[in-house]
Amino acid sequence: MANRRFELFEYRQVLVRMRHGDSDRDIARGGLMGRKKLTTVRRKAEALGWLDPAQPLPDPATIAGAFGRSPHLPHTCVSTAEPFREQIRDWAAAGVQGTTIHAALQRNHG
Repeated sequence: MANRRFELFEYRQVLVRMRHGDSDRDIARGGLMGRKKLTTVRRKAEALGWLDPAQPLPDPATIAGAFGRSPHLPHTCVSTAEPFREQIRDWAAAGVQGTTIHAALQRNHG
């Protein structure tokens, strides 16, 4: 569980439960987070005034920023084949099979 990534909705759910008075032990039994992580979240939330039920919960971006997470934004991936786009396009237009193109790229560029 140490390497588990926590999603933003889990942080929000933990904050809601803490605001309702649930103990870290009770929340941990629910499987959202371990007690050590909950202690960290509780301390930070208390310092930021987020456990006051009279105040609205912060927005998702604020929660994510406080816990070192980036909000769910679309990821952009650049293919390792991008630098060879034109060459790949030319080979494909010439009818060269994909497996042959792949082998040539590996052989020539690693």
